[in-house]
Amino acid sequence: MQRTLKDYKNELIKDAKKGYSILLAGAIYHVVLGVLTLMLDLETIQLIWVIGMGCIFPLGVMIGKTVGVDYFTKNNPLGTLGGLMAGVQAFYIPVYIMVLQQNPVWLPFTIGLLGGSHFLVYYWIYDSKAYLFQTFAMALASLVMGGFFQSLVFETLPFVIAGIFLISVFLILRELKVSGTPTY
Repeated sequence: MQRTLKDYKNELIKDAKKGYSILLAGAIYHVVLGVLTLMLDLETIQLIWVIGMGCIFPLGVMIGKTVGVDYFTKNNPLGTLGGLMAGVQAFYIPVYIMVLQQNPVWLPFTIGLLGGSHFLVYYWIYDSKAYLFQTFAMALASLVMGGFFQSLVFETLPFVIAGIFLISVFLILRELKVSGTPTY
């Protein structure tokens, strides 16, 4: 029997639980980043903005394992597409490094806007309006705070982004509950 696009989507939604553990890891990372901002010097924080994001995916996978999430599904091209989209962020790192070297005050804006934009494809993959919210809320918050409130951006934007991630997690959990997909 030939599987349809809808079959692939439903399988991935069930196996990956719409990826909510990655978003939860993003919230945790940004809370930690915000707290560290209160304790460390600005140059160290700027480096953490660039390097620290690399911990989100592995942390999300570890959290996901505790609730039965499988991000490495076999024989599902949409799982491959999701992985490729996550990997696209590696190409942003040279941009982040350039911004760090040239004008680091723009780092939160750049990371928030580019990082947030990569979530848009998951809106389609997972049939999830939560990812549409995640994409536009993260981009808008980064634009407003990084563009107009630069004197406070390092201290405040991590907490705002953490809140956006948490709202997205709750929206996804609600979507999963409505669809009857177990979240554990």
